[in-house]
Amino acid sequence: MMFSRILVAIDGSESAKKAFERSIYLAQKCNSKLDVVHVVSCELGGDSAIIFDLMDELKSKAEKMLEECKIEASKNNVPIEVMIKQGDPAQIIIELSKNNSYDLIIMGTRGRNAFQELLLGSVSLKVMHHAICPVMVVR
Repeated sequence: MMFSRILVAIDGSESAKKAFERSIYLAQKCNSKLDVVHVVSCELGGDSAIIFDLMDELKSKAEKMLEECKIEASKNNVPIEVMIKQGDPAQIIIELSKNNSYDLIIMGTRGRNAFQELLLGSVSLKVMHHAICPVMVVR
């Protein structure tokens, strides 16, 4: 199966780093284009100055992460687009998969235990259930 467009979701976790590494490898083998998304998710409501400062900080961390992805992709001659979105990570990834013709989504799994996964429902689990293309989850 060929994957010409791959969406990679990163969140700064160790499993997300591994997912990105796997996506670079796959993109090289399949001559694919990578789209890398980081979703800034702020659970806190309100519109205070503190919230705005926090969001700015989260966005600047995301920009640094995505810049590292760009460098790694260019070292490996892999075409890449990066984006920062804001909202519910699972929902954003699912919407992206529906609005773009991705052949594959690659993402990490957070290191939660089985009980927490059951209780909270992970982002990767939601994406696997609702995405319209295959999803590869990397540990």
